Amino acid sequence: MTACPLKAELNWTQAEDFRNFPPPRPVSGHKGSFGHVGIVAGSLGYHGAAVLAARGAQRAQPGLATVYTQESVYIAVASQLQSAMVSTWTPKTPFPDTLSALLVGPGLAARDVTDNLRRSLHQWWRDVDYPMVVDASGLDCLAAGPFTKRTARVLTPHPGEAARLLNTTTERIQANRRAALRELSKRYGNCWVVLKGHQTLIGRYDGEVFVNPSGNPHLAQGGSGDLLAGFIAGLLAQPALQADLVTTLRYAVWQHGAAADQLQAARANWTVEDLAQEIGNARYNFFNSPPAS
Repeated sequence: MTACPLKAELNWTQAEDFRNFPPPRPVSGHKGSFGHVGIVAGSLGYHGAAVLAARGAQRAQPGLATVYTQESVYIAVASQLQSAMVSTWTPKTPFPDTLSALLVGPGLAARDVTDNLRRSLHQWWRDVDYPMVVDASGLDCLAAGPFTKRTARVLTPHPGEAARLLNTTTERIQANRRAALRELSKRYGNCWVVLKGHQTLIGRYDGEVFVNPSGNPHLAQGGSGDLLAGFIAGLLAQPALQADLVTTLRYAVWQHGAAADQLQAARANWTVEDLAQEIGNARYNFFNSPPAS
């Protein structure tokens, strides 16, 4: 098959784009081969976001996952996770040298967290030399500006969060989502932006923008975005997937929506907890199999 020679600014993602993605793992691999994702998440009243982000990350199958959470919710978070490690987080908490990706933001909405998070987040955004994803409450604490390392930075706002970051209204964001994505990326150092919503967009200030076709309105449940952010970070922790960042981001978003489509085809009353079990299972053939007779 000859590749299409035509290029456009907006590009439609297709399930077949991921026919051979992610690539097979080497048989000699071990947990040190597949990265270590750190997740700074969870505060009093919002501990579930940390749990969902961790489960999303684990479904991406990095070698290791560590959740850094507030002492006030440590027991609530740790008691729901088995293979993920859980530690308390303060501004003085050092990250291990083994970290290969960092997610910051899910469930950090408690007021006593904000000041400490704002100071630390600015430093991490500027200095860490591995991929970093900022989601949810982390978006409201992130100062605009560049990052100094040549590595990936990803923002994952929904339209309301994008409106706050750009000091505008949700209606204006939705009226020109592509322009909003470009402006967000420009303000934050030409980072990657996953602008969530119907037909989620993936792109940055320049270059192609990809439109995701999977998903349905039943994704509009609390915790859905936390799960996606964790899944993205869990993929980006893996050295083999860091080499093709844009495909990895597109795959994460497509999987999130495709998992919701599979659940909706099977039953009408699924929850985000069900989505946490399903994400990562969608395959190209599912969307190209003949209808049942």
